[in-house]
Amino acid sequence: MSAAIAIGFCTSAAAGILAALLLVPFQELGRFFFILNAGLAFLFLCLSAPYRLSSQAAGSAGSILAFLAMALVMAYLAALLTLRRGRSSRGLLVTAAAVALVTAAADGRMAAGAPGPGWAFGLNAVGASALLGSVIVGMLLGHWYLVRTRLDVSHLVVFARFFAAAVIGRAVLFVAGLIGAASRSSSGMEMFLKTTAVDRGFFFWQRVLFGLLGPAAFAFMVHETARIRSTQSATGILYIAVIFVMYGELLARYLAVAGAGPM
Repeated sequence: MSAAIAIGFCTSAAAGILAALLLVPFQELGRFFFILNAGLAFLFLCLSAPYRLSSQAAGSAGSILAFLAMALVMAYLAALLTLRRGRSSRGLLVTAAAVALVTAAADGRMAAGAPGPGWAFGLNAVGASALLGSVIVGMLLGHWYLVRTRLDVSHLVVFARFFAAAVIGRAVLFVAGLIGAASRSSSGMEMFLKTTAVDRGFFFWQRVLFGLLGPAAFAFMVHETARIRSTQSATGILYIAVIFVMYGELLARYLAVAGAGPM
């Protein structure tokens, strides 16, 4: 169980970071911003590798794709470090992000521990990628305003909206996954919901609070503070949001593996 949780969380985080980088302008933020974020994505992929090699998923399609994603991110980092100034290597980034997202979806399907189609678990893993990527890259973007005071605040506003959209999408998938799993449960919908919300209530309600309600409030606050150019306040809020989202997604993965359905 621990291997499936670690693999899914790390892959979703890496995929989300890579995909979120496609939303920011390379020329304005500079090479180091992309190196930092791509390096963080590579670290997440590396953290999942030992679990892949020691688990039954070692030879799965998801693991093969994960190692391909690692190779692509390495190539992207090498290109950023060696190519002429001003070259973004966007093609490599798009490819790495696409492969990582497919990997996250494949890992999500393998975590299916409750009644329900595998694609629903895969879709939730992609939703987790969007949420993790928006908040992590958004937080690092906030720091860039400390060193680049003339950086257009619209970039942070865009990420605040992306963060809010990711929270809404995650909430929709959460409700749909819960209802879908309950309707397919052999014990009946009422018993399934009771087991999930009461017997597993300690984890379930924390998942709702830290993974959905808290981030929704933070997304609104980040958007409003970014609009008035209070970038330091927005960055501080994003710090807390990162902690909430990461904890919420770990709980979501645990509940999915434990049989509560796509979370």
